[in-house]
Amino acid sequence: NSTKHVSENKDTFEKINRNVFKFNKYLDQKIISPISNTYVEKVPAKIRSGVSNHIQWMDTPNTIINSALQTDIENTILASAKFLLNGLTLGFYDLDKGETIIKKKDFGSTLAKLNVSEGPFLMVPFLGPKTTRDLTGTILDRQNMATLSTNSLDDLNLAEIPINIIDKRGKMSKAIDNIYLSADPYIKIRSFYLQNRRNEIYGKKYIDNKNKNLDAEFEKLLD
Repeated sequence: NSTKHVSENKDTFEKINRNVFKFNKYLDQKIISPISNTYVEKVPAKIRSGVSNHIQWMDTPNTIINSALQTDIENTILASAKFLLNGLTLGFYDLDKGETIIKKKDFGSTLAKLNVSEGPFLMVPFLGPKTTRDLTGTILDRQNMATLSTNSLDDLNLAEIPINIIDKRGKMSKAIDNIYLSADPYIKIRSFYLQNRRNEIYGKKYIDNKNKNLDAEFEKLLD
């Protein structure tokens, strides 16, 4: 059972993490959130949808590579086909009209598939919450994209980083604002990230354990 190889997260670096969280929160509330709110208010929904589609399209090669590494042949084929089809519009318009559902894959999930433990929880400046496994995966994903990309695509990707941040902030606005209103926002965001990430990687196995109120026992397996 691959869930046994998720490490129990004791938050070894909690003191440092909390300081980084304060920095990220300040940056978010003072700069990112106001810009994101203006973006949502002023930019028409259709244009925002096109931008989101384009950002997802730009990231699809990571899904293709990691689906292949995880021997998920069906997802590899579907992601490849959708990437090529939507390449006709640079991803701004989904020519498939959402009919082909692909599972997003990254190197963090590939490492999990290889039974690499998730390691301590980290709050990374600018990037936000990660586990050491996911941070390693993010770095490797970016190296893969750098290897595959042309100079023009690299320039485009670099230019789109702030747009991606603003777009994601707009989508998660209510969730993030609710976290900030909680008694301990740091604990809340840590729990939110870990639960969502474990569900994303392990799916039904993780949900079943939670639904059976076996979280305490499950956490022991995570070491």
